[in-house]
Amino acid sequence: MIGLVLILLLKNTAPPPPRERLGDEVRDDLPLFLTERNEFKEKCLAFFSKFNLDYEHSVWAEDNELEVSLKDETPVVGGLYLGLCVFEPPNNIIPGTMVTGFLDTVKGEGAAKGILVTTGYFSDEARQIVREESIELVDVADFVKYLKKFEIYE
Repeated sequence: MIGLVLILLLKNTAPPPPRERLGDEVRDDLPLFLTERNEFKEKCLAFFSKFNLDYEHSVWAEDNELEVSLKDETPVVGGLYLGLCVFEPPNNIIPGTMVTGFLDTVKGEGAAKGILVTTGYFSDEARQIVREESIELVDVADFVKYLKKFEIYE
């Protein structure tokens, strides 16, 4: 019984702050792309380009939401891709409602796939929503790992 209560309590807690989750990925000061909106935009576009997605256009829908239209010219499997880059304070949690809205947009536009990148984290509900959908969720920890892997971190 105590174990069940502990599990229920653990599932309702927020993830640890980014410095704890990111570990050695980010040292001392936060990089500019986690604190400056335009730097974040540039890193998002560089990130998308590493997947052979051609940038078409983007617009800041809100102060913190960059909507990006991308194209994959690969025959048969290519098509329209939509990106949503959410510039949040590093401890913020992206709720399921935002992911549902993005999923509706991806389906409504007939996009092959959607990619949602954030400087925050995703709620468990958000992760559950995309479980069998054509949307990838990239939180701050994953984003930093990808940027380093692709050598575009600095």
